[in-house]
Amino acid sequence: MNQQVVRAYIEAYKEQFEEISQQELYKWKAVKHFQDYWDIDAEDFASMLQEALSQTFNLLDSGLYYPKRMLLESALSEPEVVRALFKDLYNEEMHLFDRIEDFRLGIIQIVNANFEVNNHYQDHRAVMVYLVLKYPERYFLYKFGMFKKFATQVDYPYIPVKGRIENISHFENLCKQMNHIVSVDQELLRLHHGRLTEDCYIDEGYHILTQDIIYSSVQHIQLLDNDDAEQEDNNQVTIEIRRTNQVTVENTNVNFTGSITNHLQNNKENKRIGDLGELFIIQLEKQKLLNANMENLAKRVAHHSKEQGDGLGYDVLSFDMDGNEMYIEVKATKSNKNTPFYITRNEMERSIQEKNNYYIYRVYNFNDETLKGDVLILQGDASNLCVEAVNYKVKMM
Repeated sequence: MNQQVVRAYIEAYKEQFEEISQQELYKWKAVKHFQDYWDIDAEDFASMLQEALSQTFNLLDSGLYYPKRMLLESALSEPEVVRALFKDLYNEEMHLFDRIEDFRLGIIQIVNANFEVNNHYQDHRAVMVYLVLKYPERYFLYKFGMFKKFATQVDYPYIPVKGRIENISHFENLCKQMNHIVSVDQELLRLHHGRLTEDCYIDEGYHILTQDIIYSSVQHIQLLDNDDAEQEDNNQVTIEIRRTNQVTVENTNVNFTGSITNHLQNNKENKRIGDLGELFIIQLEKQKLLNANMENLAKRVAHHSKEQGDGLGYDVLSFDMDGNEMYIEVKATKSNKNTPFYITRNEMERSIQEKNNYYIYRVYNFNDETLKGDVLILQGDASNLCVEAVNYKVKMM
């Protein structure tokens, strides 16, 4: 993702702030109104839902797009079924994709059974609105067309395909990377806080603001000179390849010295760098295949950790020069090559299973501004690297 282009859009957003705010401030008001009126246990569920969604305007009704109308009709027809669907949708212990699809299918069944219409309108955009209204600090407002255009504008290494639920996880990842830039721009935050009245939701995580900048970048903002926003590519990437059995690892002694560490903030930052590192490797792999005139394989490079979730034992699926699949686990750090990193049990087991096609890409000296770093590629069974256990799983009988 070209962060210089991202920053150029943020600067343009600040320059057009007043004009954009007049058109988009309703989003913060819609969330506040929903939070004030939402009650999953309301005796008259349909009436409560109608009031809670009454300020959503263009989020759920625009042009020939009527998800709110169909949802409210469904709630009037079968309120207890819709109530149960919302309970499951808001159950954070379930997989996001399952919750979204179960909700959509549930409403479709009600519509098909009760109404003679051709469209239920409960697409991914609508369901993500319902999620943001309830959890504005966890999710981002989503539109396929917005995501597709903005991804192209900022060189995001994923091409959205209409209808695919994987688009949502990629969009969430893009938003989280942008959110870091947004949350440290003090001028932007000053402007933003100054416009929020008492009937607006105060989004402390700036998720609504982040999406508003993305939406404005495709709807309201025209960059006059993209040449100034082009990201320079002067940094050479050092790539070194080793077999895992050629690597010597250090065993350290147990240290009982106490320390006070901000694990929450550290984990958040490590996750951000890890996600950026994965994007860097996807771009690197695609370029490798394009340089070898393997365009069809370059199109198949996939960010599986975002599309299918954690637990696969690898992050990226790519291909070698013979067309063989490569299962790539990315470990990124801003520090040097010898900085310790962690391997999960699933990653180790996957490396054993796919020992001829498994790779750990150790990205080091990573610059989160230029999105470049050096890479040590470790190929093969990683079990010999896993010599020092840090955590144990305990399951009580």
